[in-house]
Amino acid sequence: MRASILTVLLGFATLAGCTFPGVYKLNVQQGNIVTEDMLAQLEAGMTQRQVEYVMGTPVVKTPYQQQRWDYLYSLEQDDKVIKRYHIRVYFDDQGVYSHYEGQLPVDPLKEKKQQLPAEEEQQKPVKAEGLLAS
Repeated sequence: MRASILTVLLGFATLAGCTFPGVYKLNVQQGNIVTEDMLAQLEAGMTQRQVEYVMGTPVVKTPYQQQRWDYLYSLEQDDKVIKRYHIRVYFDDQGVYSHYEGQLPVDPLKEKKQQLPAEEEQQKPVKAEGLLAS
């Protein structure tokens, strides 16, 4: 009897640990990371090989649609999608790059990091270190 009660309590404790809000969950990244620098390097007239060198291997590259490659990306943090984008790269019938569609989301963390040093300097008190009166 005690063994079965102990087993049930141990089972509840194990399940409670799975849903406990303090449990760390990994960030899940899927797909291709595409940056503004990569997109800026694309030029009309590039071959598919050159585009693949700049952008990496696309997630979706089907034999049925050889004139389009799809670069997909999603970032999930704590079961919430934080970032998602879809860039489509187009080629003409000869396999020469023509243009892309889609846009990258604005990264609020990057913007905050760029603004912090200027804001910190304005709020930082001036310290006089190394100057001691003799």
